[in-house]
Amino acid sequence: MPSATPALPIYDFSKFLNGDTQERHQTAVKIVDAFKAFGFVYLTNHGISGDSIDSLFDWSKRFFYLPEEIRTSPSVIRPDPEQNSYIARGYSPIGREKLSQATDHSQLETLRAVPDAKDMFEMGADKGVPQSREPNRYPAETALPGFEKWTRSFFWDAHGLSMDILRSIAVGLGLEENYFVDYHQDADNLFRLIRYPAVERDALVAGTTARTTPHTDYGSITVLFQDDVGGLEVEDPANPGSYLKATPVKDAVIVNVGDFLMRWTNDTLKSNLHRVVAPPADRELGGGMELTKERYSIPFFIQADRHKVIECAQGLEGAGAKYPPISAGEYLARRTNANFKQF
Repeated sequence: MPSATPALPIYDFSKFLNGDTQERHQTAVKIVDAFKAFGFVYLTNHGISGDSIDSLFDWSKRFFYLPEEIRTSPSVIRPDPEQNSYIARGYSPIGREKLSQATDHSQLETLRAVPDAKDMFEMGADKGVPQSREPNRYPAETALPGFEKWTRSFFWDAHGLSMDILRSIAVGLGLEENYFVDYHQDADNLFRLIRYPAVERDALVAGTTARTTPHTDYGSITVLFQDDVGGLEVEDPANPGSYLKATPVKDAVIVNVGDFLMRWTNDTLKSNLHRVVAPPADRELGGGMELTKERYSIPFFIQADRHKVIECAQGLEGAGAKYPPISAGEYLARRTNANFKQF
């Protein structure tokens, strides 16, 4: 697998997890500086083994290889989001989600004319608070034995890593270590398996279909596991409109700041635009047409407890808070519901 482009920082997270006070602080400051400059950072030695990550992608492929009638069955298909909800679970076929910065209905309909060529499966925690959690929507155990148990276990591994990353951000900002963690007690996170199927490369280049158009994430942070195909790009802060390749790094995670955390830190941390573009061609179809490689990507979206209200973090007000207080539920429901096409 290729190594990271030098344009995007890469740090050994074990120095925060296991280091002395000085090492932890130095690593945390480096991570925060990367988020201020790019909104993105690679982390290695983060505590989730390479074997576990390999198994994660193996399970993802096995799910997407299930017959379509299983993936789209009523018990598995993702329902329309409920009122005031921002987490729904299950399978979303190609064209269901269109990521964008727009919230206006007419703008969204125009953007949906170019579908994102991906399908996905989402799950989350199913115990604890809030009691109104949407249920997970798994295929029957007989259809894919072990899938439900394994993904539930990995969810909590990824949640634990995410809380450690939030601790590092707090330390790097000079806040109490559990400042952000205290707002993420409900594990109201979203674990998403994404498949970008092989498509004609010309269609991606011409813009008649897309992998994922430029967007920002809208939660607190995103922890991304990606395969070795590539295609993720991050906007270059020094050259708006130009993009840096977020080249896959074996066993590393990519972490990025979401809009909610940017707001929370009074724009101290950057929630940066990113996209997924056409990877190298996999094979020729004849007649000059090329088929892109299939790509798998697995983001873990960290979202604050929906009932908690956030305001500018103490010490980051600068000349004054830029945003009024808002609850996580209100903010995230508005953004999520705009992205999904109603059935």
